[in-house]
Amino acid sequence: MSLQDSQFTIIHNELKTTPLLCWDIVKLLLWDMEPNIFKDLDKIAVENNWHFNYFMDSYSHFDGYSIVLVDLKLNICAASSNIEEMTGYKQEEVIGQTPSFLQGEETNVNCKYLLKIAIDQEVPFHSRLVNYDRDGNLYGCEIHAFPIYNGSGKLSHYIAFEQIYSL
Repeated sequence: MSLQDSQFTIIHNELKTTPLLCWDIVKLLLWDMEPNIFKDLDKIAVENNWHFNYFMDSYSHFDGYSIVLVDLKLNICAASSNIEEMTGYKQEEVIGQTPSFLQGEETNVNCKYLLKIAIDQEVPFHSRLVNYDRDGNLYGCEIHAFPIYNGSGKLSHYIAFEQIYSL
C-alpha cells in the first residue's frame, strides 16, 4: 500500500516555502501555546536551529490539541500537559517513549505502515488511528504532523498536533 492508494492525507506535499522559515519567525505565530510546552520547544528549537516548510499556527491555537514532539528515532522529546487527558499518562511519563507504546491490537497495521512512509519521506500528514490509553481503553487519535528541519535543511524533528475523535 502506498500513500497515494490510501485515505491517508499528505498536507500540501507540493507546497514548499523558500527559503525555510526560521524558528524565530514561526514562534511568533505560536504566542498562545501552553507556556510549558512552548518553553520546551523553544529550548529544543534553539539547540537544533529549527526551520520550517509549513505554518502550523492553526493547530497550536486550538485547546483541543495535544502537542507531541519526536526526534529522528521517534522518541518523544516534549509533550503538552494535556496529553494526560488523552492518554492517561503524564507529560513526564511519555518523554523517552515512542508513540507506538499507545498502539495495540486494534491499531490498523496499514495506518502504522503509512505513518512510517510519511515520516521516511519527510512529508506533513493527517491521519486517524486507534490508540490505547493507560487503562487499556480504545480511543481515536487524529494526528496533524509536520517535519521540522535544521538550518542545513536536514530533518531534525516531527511535531504532531493530536486530538481525540469518536470511534
